[in-house]
Amino acid sequence: MLNGVKRTLPILLAVLALTGCDTQKAINRFEDDAALTPSGYTSTDRDGVVVSQDDDDWRTSPGFFGKVRVDPAYPNPVPTGIVTVPVSVLEFNAVGGGLILRARDSAGRLVAVDEIPDASDPGGYIFQFTPAILARTGLIRLFVLDRVGNLVSYGDIQAG
Repeated sequence: MLNGVKRTLPILLAVLALTGCDTQKAINRFEDDAALTPSGYTSTDRDGVVVSQDDDDWRTSPGFFGKVRVDPAYPNPVPTGIVTVPVSVLEFNAVGGGLILRARDSAGRLVAVDEIPDASDPGGYIFQFTPAILARTGLIRLFVLDRVGNLVSYGDIQAG
């Protein structure tokens, strides 16, 4: 029996290591996609009802899949005023230290536009901000990150 365990253990460890590698590769691909120039956006009305869907918007990172869901920003396009980004945390302690919403300003700097410091418990949360603080118009990519800097989701808004 001990010989069987000795033979099975290395195989089990190899399978676990390969699974971890696959997850990391998927996370890397997700982050590479997020770094691309935005090319569309999910159109929503002022109540958050989706009018048209961009399949690249508001996907969840493989590292947070089943733990956090980010719904499309609304209203989008954003003529003026406040935009809302709803977030649902689905598991206890899925997000350590809260969530941060970031976007690039007119100088290209990645700046925080809102944060949810207490997002460790399951429930619904919202980000809200005025795109005017970014001092730019057009297609703007938003990034949802945890406090450590792991990318949770991303999506685009059409501002101005």
